[in-house]
Amino acid sequence: MFGRILCSATARGVWRASDRAIRVSAGIRQMAKYSTPSTNSTPLTDSAPAKSDSATHSAPANSDPPPPRNSRPPGTYAIWAMEAIGATSAFLYYLHLYTDLLKPPVTDRLNPLKYSPHTLINSTPLTKDTTEFRFRTNRPRFDGDLEHKVDEVIQQGVWSIDIKDHLVQTYRTYTPIDYKVGEVDDERGLRPGHCDFVVKRYASGSLSRFVHNTRVGDSVEMRGPHVSWPYEANTYRQVFMVAGGTGIAPMVQLIKRAIADPTDNTKFSLLYGSQTEADILCREQLDQIAEQVPERLQIEYLVDQGPATVARVGRPDTHNVGRLVEGFDQTKDVVLVCGPDAMMQVVSGIRPIGPTQGPLRGALRDLGFAPQSVFKF
Repeated sequence: MFGRILCSATARGVWRASDRAIRVSAGIRQMAKYSTPSTNSTPLTDSAPAKSDSATHSAPANSDPPPPRNSRPPGTYAIWAMEAIGATSAFLYYLHLYTDLLKPPVTDRLNPLKYSPHTLINSTPLTKDTTEFRFRTNRPRFDGDLEHKVDEVIQQGVWSIDIKDHLVQTYRTYTPIDYKVGEVDDERGLRPGHCDFVVKRYASGSLSRFVHNTRVGDSVEMRGPHVSWPYEANTYRQVFMVAGGTGIAPMVQLIKRAIADPTDNTKFSLLYGSQTEADILCREQLDQIAEQVPERLQIEYLVDQGPATVARVGRPDTHNVGRLVEGFDQTKDVVLVCGPDAMMQVVSGIRPIGPTQGPLRGALRDLGFAPQSVFKF
């Protein structure tokens, strides 16, 4: 209870209390110094006769006894009390300003080692079956070991999060398209943040249905981040991307990361397939980046059916994939593929469950690509 009361005090109020205590303490010391009478002085007046030398060496019979040796000036205990209050106030102000010991525990923290609850703070429908979900991912004011582990993973490349359906105890891995941490909130003692996911609802997908049934304010258990694909600036001359549907997520995360790094000169070419133009996800973000750095990002949209104004009607077959990868250098470039199983089968072959990539098939094999030049999410 005492800790919660202290947490509610603002830093300015605590500082003022400390300053006031120190001033009162100094005032009491001054009063005690000048108001304490001397036991050896005897006032002299005009009517008082002068004492002889012999009288000055002999104490009168009715003089007061000397004070006890352990006596203290008046106000000593008050001075000590005020000094203690001032020191305590200053110490509490230090704890409030430079530590999180007086703050409540921070919730909704990412943890790569175990599942932790995260609150859904917003959901935005993008298409008839796809929604963008924003979950809270807070951090304390001062990073601890957990935050250092999270940052270490994120800095290694494309990363993902495991989302668990606690009702049936199963999980699926999703790649965030955005992750941000805000400014310090001193009242709450944390830095508010969020993580955005684009999830398509499948009739046979238990996890996708679970996420879509989550309401704002509900909590979902997450574990992560985990490295999906290691990436370092300027490792590749050019990255070629083939994506379909929600498979755009790792591509968007990587493009944002690389373009935001002023030291990274890697170029990106994206072939993105959707059913219709209305189903193109993250189009506004991608077009904005392409307009800002056209020399580094080139995008071609494909749709299964028209009408089409910004996209071409077609499939990611050998012809269209071959147009994308013109000028590919197997010693300097790489091809990334992510999308629904039907698209993966046509472009590169489906990636099996687990850490392996599986055999290279489809258009990329027909075009003569080696397995080490292709990565499947």
